[in-house]
Amino acid sequence: NQSLVQVTTNQRQPCAGLLNALFENPRIEMLGGMDSHMKMSEEEAAASDGTPKHGCCSFLRFEGLDIAKGYNWLGIGRGGIVMSNIFLSTSLIYLASQEAGCFDYEEDKVLENCDTRVYGMLPVALISNVAVISGLLSAFCMPVIGGIVDCTSYRTVVGVLASVLLGIAQSIQIGTISSTWFFMAILQAFAGFLYQAHVMSVMSFLPNIAGTVGQKTIIGFTSIWQMSQFTGQACFLLMVIVITGFILRTNAVLTAQISQGLNVAWIVIAFTLGWRLFPWKVPINRALPEGKALWTEGFRQNWKTIRGLFRQESKALRYYFLALVFAEAATNTFVTVAPTYLIEALGMGSTEVGIFFLVTLVSSIPGSLWAKFFTSRSNPNLSWRVSMLCLAIVGNLGAFLLDIIEIRWAAYVWGALVGVCLGWFYPTEDCFFSMIVPPKQGAELSGFYVYCSQILGWLPPLFFSLLVENGLNQKWGILVITGFHLIAIGICCLQEPWEDLIAEKKMSETTTDEGLTREMEGNSGTSANYFEGSQQDSSDDEVSC
Repeated sequence: NQSLVQVTTNQRQPCAGLLNALFENPRIEMLGGMDSHMKMSEEEAAASDGTPKHGCCSFLRFEGLDIAKGYNWLGIGRGGIVMSNIFLSTSLIYLASQEAGCFDYEEDKVLENCDTRVYGMLPVALISNVAVISGLLSAFCMPVIGGIVDCTSYRTVVGVLASVLLGIAQSIQIGTISSTWFFMAILQAFAGFLYQAHVMSVMSFLPNIAGTVGQKTIIGFTSIWQMSQFTGQACFLLMVIVITGFILRTNAVLTAQISQGLNVAWIVIAFTLGWRLFPWKVPINRALPEGKALWTEGFRQNWKTIRGLFRQESKALRYYFLALVFAEAATNTFVTVAPTYLIEALGMGSTEVGIFFLVTLVSSIPGSLWAKFFTSRSNPNLSWRVSMLCLAIVGNLGAFLLDIIEIRWAAYVWGALVGVCLGWFYPTEDCFFSMIVPPKQGAELSGFYVYCSQILGWLPPLFFSLLVENGLNQKWGILVITGFHLIAIGICCLQEPWEDLIAEKKMSETTTDEGLTREMEGNSGTSANYFEGSQQDSSDDEVSC
Protein backbone atom coordinates (compact mmCIF):
# COMPACT_ATOMS: atom_id res chain seq x y z
CA ASN A 1 0.00 0.00 0.00
CA GLN A 2 2.97 2.33 -0.08
CA SER A 3 4.00 4.48 -3.01
CA LEU A 4 7.46 4.35 -4.56
CA VAL A 5 9.00 7.61 -5.61
CA GLN A 6 12.10 8.40 -7.59
CA VAL A 7 13.21 11.99 -7.86
CA THR A 8 15.93 12.92 -10.31
CA THR A 9 17.15 16.41 -10.93
CA ASN A 10 18.98 17.14 -14.15
CA GLN A 11 20.09 20.59 -13.19
CA ARG A 12 20.04 22.56 -9.93
CA GLN A 13 21.20 26.10 -9.49
CA PRO A 14 22.67 27.13 -6.13
CA CYS A 15 19.81 28.01 -3.79
CA ALA A 16 20.39 31.32 -2.05
CA GLY A 17 16.93 31.40 -0.52
CA LEU A 18 13.28 30.71 -1.03
CA LEU A 19 12.86 32.56 -4.31
CA ASN A 20 15.47 30.49 -6.13
CA ALA A 21 13.78 27.34 -4.87
CA LEU A 22 10.58 28.34 -6.62
CA PHE A 23 12.06 27.71 -10.04
CA GLU A 24 13.76 24.36 -9.49
CA ASN A 25 12.30 21.76 -11.79
CA PRO A 26 12.91 18.16 -10.74
CA ARG A 27 11.73 15.35 -13.00
CA ILE A 28 9.42 13.09 -11.15
CA GLU A 29 8.39 9.52 -11.72
CA MET A 30 5.97 7.77 -9.43
CA LEU A 31 4.73 4.21 -9.40
CA GLY A 32 1.61 3.03 -7.61
CA GLY A 33 -0.62 4.77 -5.08
CA MET A 34 -1.56 8.33 -5.99
CA ASP A 35 0.36 8.44 -9.26
CA SER A 36 -2.12 10.41 -11.35
CA HIS A 37 -2.14 13.21 -8.82
CA MET A 38 1.49 13.16 -7.76
CA LYS A 39 3.37 13.30 -11.06
CA MET A 40 3.75 15.96 -13.70
CA SER A 41 1.14 16.45 -16.35
CA GLU A 42 2.03 14.94 -19.71
CA GLU A 43 2.31 18.33 -21.41
CA GLU A 44 4.69 19.74 -18.84
CA ALA A 45 6.67 16.53 -18.63
CA ALA A 46 7.14 16.54 -22.39
CA ALA A 47 8.24 20.16 -22.34
CA SER A 48 10.54 19.72 -19.39
CA ASP A 49 14.24 19.72 -20.13
CA GLY A 50 15.39 20.01 -16.56
CA THR A 51 16.02 23.75 -16.76
CA PRO A 52 14.30 26.29 -14.52
CA LYS A 53 11.19 27.95 -15.93
CA HIS A 54 10.83 31.70 -15.46
CA GLY A 55 7.64 32.43 -17.39
CA CYS A 56 4.79 34.52 -16.08
CA CYS A 57 3.18 32.79 -13.07
CA SER A 58 5.12 29.63 -13.85
CA PHE A 59 5.54 29.05 -10.12
CA LEU A 60 1.77 28.43 -9.84
CA ARG A 61 2.16 25.31 -11.99
CA PHE A 62 3.89 23.56 -9.08
CA GLU A 63 6.02 21.44 -11.39
CA GLY A 64 2.80 19.95 -12.82
CA LEU A 65 1.80 18.27 -9.52
CA ASP A 66 -1.99 18.26 -9.37
CA ILE A 67 -2.10 17.66 -5.64
CA ALA A 68 0.16 20.68 -5.01
CA LYS A 69 -2.16 22.84 -7.11
CA GLY A 70 -5.13 21.55 -5.14
CA TYR A 71 -3.34 22.28 -1.87
CA ASN A 72 -2.92 25.87 -3.04
CA TRP A 73 -6.61 26.29 -3.90
CA LEU A 74 -7.69 24.94 -0.52
CA GLY A 75 -5.48 27.48 1.23
CA ILE A 76 -7.09 30.29 -0.75
CA GLY A 77 -10.51 29.01 0.30
CA ARG A 78 -9.55 28.92 3.97
CA GLY A 79 -8.27 32.49 3.71
CA GLY A 80 -11.76 33.67 2.84
CA ILE A 81 -13.24 31.84 5.83
CA VAL A 82 -10.80 33.45 8.26
CA MET A 83 -11.59 36.95 7.02
CA SER A 84 -15.35 36.38 6.91
CA ASN A 85 -15.26 35.35 10.56
CA ILE A 86 -14.05 38.84 11.47
CA PHE A 87 -17.27 40.40 10.19
CA LEU A 88 -19.38 37.62 11.71
CA SER A 89 -17.76 38.17 15.12
CA THR A 90 -18.50 41.89 14.89
CA SER A 91 -22.14 41.16 14.06
CA LEU A 92 -22.52 38.72 16.96
CA ILE A 93 -21.11 41.27 19.43
CA TYR A 94 -23.47 43.95 18.10
CA LEU A 95 -26.54 41.72 18.31
CA ALA A 96 -25.68 40.42 21.77
CA SER A 97 -25.11 43.98 22.98
CA GLN A 98 -28.42 45.12 21.53
CA GLU A 99 -30.32 42.34 23.29
CA ALA A 100 -28.56 43.16 26.57
CA GLY A 101 -29.31 46.88 26.23
CA CYS A 102 -25.62 47.72 25.86
CA PHE A 103 -25.89 49.48 22.51
CA ASP A 104 -26.01 53.15 21.54
CA TYR A 105 -28.32 53.29 18.52
CA GLU A 106 -27.69 56.98 17.85
CA GLU A 107 -23.95 56.56 17.47
CA ASP A 108 -24.25 52.94 16.27
CA LYS A 109 -21.70 51.54 18.71
CA VAL A 110 -21.43 49.18 21.65
CA LEU A 111 -21.48 50.81 25.08
CA GLU A 112 -18.27 50.45 27.05
CA ASN A 113 -18.24 48.84 30.52
CA CYS A 114 -21.87 47.67 30.30
CA ASP A 115 -22.55 45.01 32.95
CA THR A 116 -25.91 43.70 31.69
CA ARG A 117 -25.85 39.98 30.90
CA VAL A 118 -27.53 37.99 28.18
CA TYR A 119 -27.75 34.20 28.37
CA GLY A 120 -25.76 34.45 31.58
CA MET A 121 -22.72 36.24 30.11
CA LEU A 122 -21.57 39.71 29.18
CA PRO A 123 -21.81 40.47 25.45
CA VAL A 124 -18.12 41.41 25.42
CA ALA A 125 -17.24 37.85 26.50
CA LEU A 126 -19.23 36.17 23.72
CA ILE A 127 -16.41 35.67 21.19
CA SER A 128 -13.91 34.46 23.77
CA ASN A 129 -16.51 31.96 25.07
CA VAL A 130 -17.01 30.68 21.52
CA ALA A 131 -13.23 30.27 21.25
CA VAL A 132 -13.19 28.26 24.50
CA ILE A 133 -15.81 25.80 23.20
CA SER A 134 -14.11 25.49 19.82
CA GLY A 135 -10.72 24.98 21.46
CA LEU A 136 -12.01 22.21 23.73
CA LEU A 137 -13.67 20.46 20.79
CA SER A 138 -10.41 20.57 18.84
CA ALA A 139 -8.30 19.39 21.77
CA PHE A 140 -10.47 16.34 22.47
CA CYS A 141 -11.58 15.43 18.95
CA MET A 142 -8.48 16.04 16.82
CA PRO A 143 -6.85 12.71 17.82
CA VAL A 144 -10.04 10.90 16.79
CA ILE A 145 -9.92 12.51 13.35
CA GLY A 146 -6.19 11.79 13.22
CA GLY A 147 -6.83 8.08 13.79
CA ILE A 148 -9.28 8.01 10.90
CA VAL A 149 -6.82 9.85 8.66
CA ASP A 150 -3.94 7.52 9.51
CA CYS A 151 -5.59 4.12 9.75
CA THR A 152 -8.13 4.31 6.93
CA SER A 153 -8.12 5.31 3.28
CA TYR A 154 -10.57 8.15 3.94
CA ARG A 155 -8.16 11.06 4.20
CA THR A 156 -9.70 12.88 1.25
CA VAL A 157 -13.23 11.95 2.33
CA VAL A 158 -12.62 13.50 5.77
CA GLY A 159 -11.40 16.72 4.18
CA VAL A 160 -14.26 16.92 1.69
CA LEU A 161 -16.82 16.22 4.40
CA ALA A 162 -15.35 18.92 6.64
CA SER A 163 -15.39 21.34 3.69
CA VAL A 164 -19.03 20.58 2.87
CA LEU A 165 -20.08 21.02 6.49
CA LEU A 166 -18.14 24.28 6.66
CA GLY A 167 -19.96 25.50 3.57
CA ILE A 168 -23.31 24.56 5.11
CA ALA A 169 -22.42 26.36 8.34
CA GLN A 170 -21.36 29.47 6.44
CA SER A 171 -24.62 29.37 4.46
CA ILE A 172 -26.75 29.07 7.60
CA GLN A 173 -24.92 31.98 9.20
CA ILE A 174 -26.11 34.28 6.42
CA GLY A 175 -29.29 34.37 8.50
CA THR A 176 -27.59 35.92 11.54
CA ILE A 177 -30.14 38.39 12.93
CA SER A 178 -31.42 39.49 16.34
CA SER A 179 -33.50 36.34 16.84
CA THR A 180 -30.85 33.84 15.73
CA TRP A 181 -27.52 35.24 16.93
CA PHE A 182 -27.14 32.90 19.93
CA PHE A 183 -27.65 29.78 17.81
CA MET A 184 -25.21 31.19 15.24
CA ALA A 185 -22.61 31.71 17.97
CA ILE A 186 -22.94 28.05 18.99
CA LEU A 187 -22.69 27.03 15.34
CA GLN A 188 -19.53 29.13 15.04
CA ALA A 189 -17.87 27.06 17.78
CA PHE A 190 -18.50 23.88 15.79
CA ALA A 191 -17.37 25.61 12.58
CA GLY A 192 -14.04 26.30 14.27
CA PHE A 193 -13.61 22.59 14.93
CA LEU A 194 -14.58 21.74 11.33
CA TYR A 195 -11.95 24.20 10.12
CA GLN A 196 -9.26 22.37 12.09
CA ALA A 197 -10.47 19.00 10.78
CA HIS A 198 -10.17 20.38 7.25
CA VAL A 199 -6.62 21.62 7.92
CA MET A 200 -5.66 18.26 9.42
CA SER A 201 -6.85 16.31 6.43
CA VAL A 202 -5.07 18.60 3.97
CA MET A 203 -1.80 18.60 5.92
CA SER A 204 -1.76 14.80 5.98
CA PHE A 205 -0.78 14.96 2.29
CA LEU A 206 2.14 17.30 2.92
CA PRO A 207 4.77 14.60 3.62
CA ASN A 208 3.72 12.86 0.40
CA ILE A 209 4.33 16.02 -1.60
CA ALA A 210 7.61 16.69 0.20
CA GLY A 211 8.81 13.15 -0.43
CA THR A 212 7.98 13.49 -4.11
CA VAL A 213 9.61 16.81 -4.96
CA GLY A 214 12.44 16.94 -2.43
CA GLN A 215 13.46 19.25 0.36
CA LYS A 216 14.45 22.35 -1.57
CA THR A 217 11.46 22.35 -3.88
CA ILE A 218 8.99 21.89 -1.02
CA ILE A 219 10.42 25.05 0.54
CA GLY A 220 9.39 26.92 -2.58
CA PHE A 221 5.98 25.27 -2.62
CA THR A 222 5.38 26.21 1.00
CA SER A 223 6.29 29.82 0.28
CA ILE A 224 3.83 29.94 -2.63
CA TRP A 225 1.04 28.35 -0.56
CA GLN A 226 1.47 30.91 2.20
CA MET A 227 1.63 33.76 -0.29
CA SER A 228 -1.53 32.53 -2.02
CA GLN A 229 -3.47 32.21 1.22
CA PHE A 230 -2.36 35.71 2.23
CA THR A 231 -3.42 37.06 -1.16
CA GLY A 232 -6.78 35.33 -0.84
CA GLN A 233 -7.33 36.81 2.60
CA ALA A 234 -6.39 40.31 1.47
CA CYS A 235 -8.55 40.15 -1.69
CA PHE A 236 -11.58 38.86 0.17
CA LEU A 237 -11.20 41.41 2.94
CA LEU A 238 -10.76 44.27 0.49
CA MET A 239 -13.78 43.11 -1.54
CA VAL A 240 -16.06 43.09 1.52
CA ILE A 241 -14.77 46.46 2.75
CA VAL A 242 -15.34 48.14 -0.62
CA ILE A 243 -18.82 46.67 -1.15
CA THR A 244 -20.20 47.12 2.36
CA GLY A 245 -18.21 50.09 3.63
CA PHE A 246 -17.96 52.38 0.61
CA ILE A 247 -20.60 51.33 -1.91
CA LEU A 248 -23.58 50.10 0.12
CA ARG A 249 -22.57 51.57 3.52
CA THR A 250 -24.26 48.80 5.48
CA ASN A 251 -24.43 48.27 9.23
CA ALA A 252 -22.52 45.53 11.04
CA VAL A 253 -25.29 42.93 10.81
CA LEU A 254 -25.93 43.35 7.07
CA THR A 255 -22.18 43.52 6.46
CA ALA A 256 -21.77 40.10 8.08
CA GLN A 257 -24.63 38.68 6.00
CA ILE A 258 -23.08 39.96 2.77
CA SER A 259 -19.66 38.70 3.86
CA GLN A 260 -21.04 35.23 4.62
CA GLY A 261 -22.84 35.12 1.28
CA LEU A 262 -19.69 36.09 -0.62
CA ASN A 263 -17.71 33.58 1.41
CA VAL A 264 -20.05 30.73 0.49
CA ALA A 265 -19.45 31.45 -3.20
CA TRP A 266 -15.72 31.87 -2.50
CA ILE A 267 -15.25 28.50 -0.79
CA VAL A 268 -17.51 26.63 -3.23
CA ILE A 269 -15.21 27.70 -6.06
CA ALA A 270 -11.90 27.29 -4.22
CA PHE A 271 -12.74 24.01 -2.47
CA THR A 272 -14.18 22.48 -5.63
CA LEU A 273 -11.09 23.41 -7.65
CA GLY A 274 -8.89 22.13 -4.85
CA TRP A 275 -10.42 18.78 -3.90
CA ARG A 276 -10.92 17.68 -7.50
CA LEU A 277 -7.13 17.56 -7.78
CA PHE A 278 -6.75 15.27 -4.76
CA PRO A 279 -6.86 11.45 -5.03
CA TRP A 280 -9.97 9.69 -3.71
CA LYS A 281 -8.27 6.34 -3.29
CA VAL A 282 -5.49 6.89 -0.78
CA PRO A 283 -3.24 4.12 0.56
CA ILE A 284 -3.59 3.44 4.28
CA ASN A 285 -0.65 4.88 6.19
CA ARG A 286 -0.61 1.97 8.61
CA ALA A 287 -2.95 -0.79 9.63
CA LEU A 288 -4.90 -0.42 12.84
CA PRO A 289 -3.24 -2.68 15.45
CA GLU A 290 -5.26 -5.74 16.32
CA GLY A 291 -7.49 -5.20 19.31
CA LYS A 292 -7.20 -1.39 19.14
CA ALA A 293 -10.16 0.94 18.58
CA LEU A 294 -10.03 3.48 15.78
CA TRP A 295 -11.50 6.17 18.05
CA THR A 296 -8.69 5.89 20.60
CA GLU A 297 -5.75 5.21 18.27
CA GLY A 298 -4.88 8.89 17.91
CA PHE A 299 -4.69 9.34 21.67
CA ARG A 300 -2.50 6.24 21.98
CA GLN A 301 -0.11 7.50 19.33
CA ASN A 302 0.06 10.94 20.93
CA TRP A 303 1.10 9.28 24.18
CA LYS A 304 3.80 7.35 22.33
CA THR A 305 5.09 10.57 20.85
CA ILE A 306 5.21 12.27 24.24
CA ARG A 307 7.13 9.32 25.68
CA GLY A 308 9.56 9.48 22.77
CA LEU A 309 10.16 13.19 23.31
CA PHE A 310 11.46 12.49 26.80
CA ARG A 311 14.43 10.60 25.43
CA GLN A 312 17.75 12.31 26.00
CA GLU A 313 18.38 12.82 22.29
CA SER A 314 15.00 14.57 21.91
CA LYS A 315 15.59 17.41 24.35
CA ALA A 316 15.42 20.11 21.68
CA LEU A 317 12.14 18.80 20.27
CA ARG A 318 10.68 18.41 23.76
CA TYR A 319 11.25 22.05 24.67
CA TYR A 320 10.17 23.24 21.23
CA PHE A 321 6.79 21.51 21.34
CA LEU A 322 6.20 22.64 24.91
CA ALA A 323 6.92 26.23 23.91
CA LEU A 324 4.73 25.81 20.82
CA VAL A 325 1.74 24.90 22.98
CA PHE A 326 1.86 28.23 24.84
CA ALA A 327 3.02 30.38 21.91
CA GLU A 328 0.23 29.27 19.54
CA ALA A 329 -2.42 29.51 22.27
CA ALA A 330 -1.43 33.11 23.01
CA THR A 331 -1.11 34.26 19.39
CA ASN A 332 -4.35 32.68 18.18
CA THR A 333 -6.32 34.05 21.14
CA PHE A 334 -4.89 37.53 20.69
CA VAL A 335 -6.10 37.61 17.09
CA THR A 336 -9.49 36.19 18.17
CA VAL A 337 -10.25 38.77 20.88
CA ALA A 338 -8.82 41.77 19.00
CA PRO A 339 -12.19 42.55 17.29
CA THR A 340 -13.91 42.52 20.68
CA TYR A 341 -11.46 45.08 22.04
CA LEU A 342 -11.73 47.29 18.96
CA ILE A 343 -15.52 47.26 19.03
CA GLU A 344 -16.15 47.71 22.76
CA ALA A 345 -13.18 49.79 23.86
CA LEU A 346 -12.74 51.98 20.76
CA GLY A 347 -16.29 51.91 19.37
CA MET A 348 -15.21 50.73 15.93
CA GLY A 349 -17.68 49.50 13.34
CA SER A 350 -17.38 46.48 11.07
CA THR A 351 -15.72 48.42 8.23
CA GLU A 352 -13.14 49.93 10.58
CA VAL A 353 -12.39 46.52 12.07
CA GLY A 354 -11.98 45.14 8.56
CA ILE A 355 -9.54 47.92 7.66
CA PHE A 356 -7.60 47.19 10.86
CA PHE A 357 -7.07 43.58 9.82
CA LEU A 358 -6.26 44.58 6.25
CA VAL A 359 -3.50 46.83 7.61
CA THR A 360 -2.32 43.94 9.77
CA LEU A 361 -2.17 41.59 6.79
CA VAL A 362 -0.23 44.01 4.61
CA SER A 363 2.18 44.81 7.44
CA SER A 364 3.01 41.13 7.86
CA ILE A 365 5.01 41.32 4.60
CA PRO A 366 7.79 43.55 5.97
CA GLY A 367 7.58 41.48 9.14
CA SER A 368 8.43 38.35 7.18
CA LEU A 369 11.32 40.12 5.45
CA TRP A 370 12.62 41.26 8.81
CA ALA A 371 12.30 37.68 10.10
CA LYS A 372 14.55 36.47 7.30
CA PHE A 373 17.09 39.25 7.99
CA PHE A 374 17.19 38.79 11.77
CA THR A 375 17.14 34.98 11.72
CA SER A 376 19.93 34.71 9.18
CA ARG A 377 22.12 36.88 11.40
CA SER A 378 21.29 35.08 14.65
CA ASN A 379 19.43 31.76 14.88
CA PRO A 380 15.78 30.62 14.82
CA ASN A 381 15.63 30.10 18.59
CA LEU A 382 16.70 33.64 19.44
CA SER A 383 14.62 35.12 16.63
CA TRP A 384 11.47 33.28 17.75
CA ARG A 385 11.94 34.43 21.35
CA VAL A 386 12.45 38.05 20.34
CA SER A 387 9.42 37.94 18.01
CA MET A 388 7.21 36.71 20.87
CA LEU A 389 8.60 39.36 23.20
CA CYS A 390 7.89 42.08 20.64
CA LEU A 391 4.38 40.74 20.06
CA ALA A 392 3.68 40.79 23.80
CA ILE A 393 5.05 44.32 24.19
CA VAL A 394 3.21 45.68 21.15
CA GLY A 395 -0.03 43.95 22.14
CA ASN A 396 -0.04 45.31 25.67
CA LEU A 397 1.31 48.74 24.77
CA GLY A 398 -1.41 49.24 22.19
CA ALA A 399 -4.21 47.97 24.43
CA PHE A 400 -3.24 50.18 27.36
CA LEU A 401 -2.45 53.32 25.35
CA LEU A 402 -5.57 53.14 23.17
CA ASP A 403 -7.67 52.75 26.29
CA ILE A 404 -6.29 56.09 27.47
CA ILE A 405 -6.10 58.22 24.32
CA GLU A 406 -9.13 56.70 22.51
CA ILE A 407 -7.96 57.84 19.07
CA ARG A 408 -9.30 55.54 16.35
CA TRP A 409 -6.62 56.16 13.75
CA ALA A 410 -4.00 55.14 16.29
CA ALA A 411 -5.55 51.67 16.21
CA TYR A 412 -4.36 51.29 12.62
CA VAL A 413 -0.81 52.06 13.73
CA TRP A 414 -1.24 49.38 16.37
CA GLY A 415 -2.53 46.99 13.68
CA ALA A 416 0.53 47.69 11.52
CA LEU A 417 2.91 46.94 14.40
CA VAL A 418 1.00 43.77 15.28
CA GLY A 419 1.20 42.72 11.62
CA VAL A 420 4.97 43.15 11.60
CA CYS A 421 5.26 41.01 14.74
CA LEU A 422 2.98 38.29 13.33
CA GLY A 423 4.90 38.30 10.05
CA TRP A 424 8.03 37.74 12.12
CA PHE A 425 6.52 35.15 14.48
CA TYR A 426 5.02 32.56 12.13
CA PRO A 427 7.87 32.04 9.61
CA THR A 428 10.41 31.86 12.43
CA GLU A 429 8.31 29.30 14.29
CA ASP A 430 8.16 27.10 11.19
CA CYS A 431 11.84 27.64 10.48
CA PHE A 432 12.79 26.56 14.01
CA PHE A 433 10.77 23.37 13.61
CA SER A 434 12.24 22.51 10.21
CA MET A 435 15.81 23.05 11.39
CA ILE A 436 15.69 20.77 14.46
CA VAL A 437 13.56 17.90 13.13
CA PRO A 438 15.55 15.09 11.48
CA PRO A 439 14.22 14.48 7.95
CA LYS A 440 13.18 10.89 8.69
CA GLN A 441 10.99 12.05 11.57
CA GLY A 442 9.40 14.99 9.79
CA ALA A 443 6.27 13.14 8.68
CA GLU A 444 5.42 11.65 12.06
CA LEU A 445 6.07 14.87 13.97
CA SER A 446 4.18 17.14 11.57
CA GLY A 447 0.89 15.80 12.90
CA PHE A 448 1.98 16.24 16.50
CA TYR A 449 2.93 19.81 15.59
CA VAL A 450 -0.67 20.52 14.55
CA TYR A 451 -2.02 18.95 17.72
CA CYS A 452 0.29 20.98 19.97
CA SER A 453 -0.83 24.18 18.27
CA GLN A 454 -4.45 23.42 19.27
CA ILE A 455 -4.36 21.52 22.55
CA LEU A 456 -4.24 24.62 24.80
CA GLY A 457 -6.12 26.99 22.51
CA TRP A 458 -9.08 27.12 24.90
CA LEU A 459 -7.21 28.33 28.00
CA PRO A 460 -6.24 31.97 27.14
CA PRO A 461 -9.78 32.84 25.94
CA LEU A 462 -11.13 31.27 29.13
CA PHE A 463 -8.93 33.56 31.22
CA PHE A 464 -10.03 36.52 29.10
CA SER A 465 -13.70 35.68 29.65
CA LEU A 466 -13.25 35.22 33.41
CA LEU A 467 -11.54 38.60 33.73
CA VAL A 468 -14.09 40.61 31.74
CA GLU A 469 -16.99 38.74 33.36
CA ASN A 470 -15.68 39.92 36.72
CA GLY A 471 -15.69 43.54 35.65
CA LEU A 472 -12.04 44.01 34.70
CA ASN A 473 -11.12 46.02 31.62
CA GLN A 474 -10.29 44.06 28.48
CA LYS A 475 -6.73 45.40 28.50
CA TRP A 476 -6.04 43.19 31.52
CA GLY A 477 -7.35 40.22 29.59
CA ILE A 478 -4.90 40.98 26.79
CA LEU A 479 -2.13 41.24 29.38
CA VAL A 480 -2.94 37.73 30.63
CA ILE A 481 -3.09 36.36 27.07
CA THR A 482 0.34 37.72 26.18
CA GLY A 483 1.63 36.23 29.43
CA PHE A 484 1.51 32.88 27.64
CA HIS A 485 4.13 34.28 25.27
CA LEU A 486 6.40 34.92 28.23
CA ILE A 487 5.99 31.30 29.34
CA ALA A 488 6.96 30.13 25.84
CA ILE A 489 10.00 32.42 25.89
CA GLY A 490 11.06 30.98 29.24
CA ILE A 491 10.80 27.43 27.89
CA CYS A 492 12.86 28.34 24.81
CA CYS A 493 15.55 29.69 27.14
CA LEU A 494 15.99 26.14 28.43
CA GLN A 495 17.26 25.06 25.01
CA GLU A 496 20.92 24.37 24.47
CA PRO A 497 22.99 26.76 22.31
CA TRP A 498 22.02 26.63 18.66
CA GLU A 499 25.17 24.78 17.60
CA ASP A 500 24.36 22.05 20.11
CA LEU A 501 20.80 21.77 18.78
CA ILE A 502 22.09 21.16 15.28
CA ALA A 503 24.52 18.58 16.64
CA GLU A 504 21.64 16.90 18.47
CA LYS A 505 19.67 16.76 15.22
CA LYS A 506 22.55 15.01 13.47
CA MET A 507 22.86 12.55 16.34
CA SER A 508 19.16 11.78 16.09
CA GLU A 509 19.52 11.15 12.37
CA THR A 510 22.09 8.44 13.04
CA THR A 511 19.94 6.74 15.69
CA THR A 512 16.53 7.10 14.07
CA ASP A 513 15.90 3.41 13.56
CA GLU A 514 16.67 2.57 17.18
CA GLY A 515 15.53 5.75 18.92
CA LEU A 516 12.63 8.11 18.65
CA THR A 517 11.14 6.74 15.44
CA ARG A 518 10.76 3.26 16.96
CA GLU A 519 9.02 4.79 19.95
CA MET A 520 6.72 6.92 17.85
CA GLU A 521 6.24 4.65 14.85
CA GLY A 522 3.01 5.31 13.07
CA ASN A 523 2.15 8.41 15.07
CA SER A 524 0.20 11.30 13.74
CA GLY A 525 -1.62 12.66 16.75
CA THR A 526 -3.60 14.54 14.18
CA SER A 527 -2.44 14.10 10.64
CA ALA A 528 0.99 12.58 10.25
CA ASN A 529 1.56 9.88 7.71
CA TYR A 530 4.46 7.83 6.48
CA PHE A 531 5.80 8.22 3.05
CA GLU A 532 8.75 6.04 2.33
CA GLY A 533 9.95 7.73 -0.79
CA SER A 534 13.25 9.26 -1.68
CA GLN A 535 15.06 10.80 1.27
CA GLN A 536 16.98 14.00 0.75
CA ASP A 537 20.51 14.61 1.92
CA SER A 538 20.19 15.53 5.59
CA SER A 539 23.48 17.35 5.71
CA ASP A 540 21.99 20.56 4.36
CA ASP A 541 21.49 22.36 7.68
CA GLU A 542 21.93 25.83 6.23
CA VAL A 543 18.78 25.96 4.13
CA SER A 544 17.45 29.51 4.20
CA CYS A 545 14.40 29.87 6.41
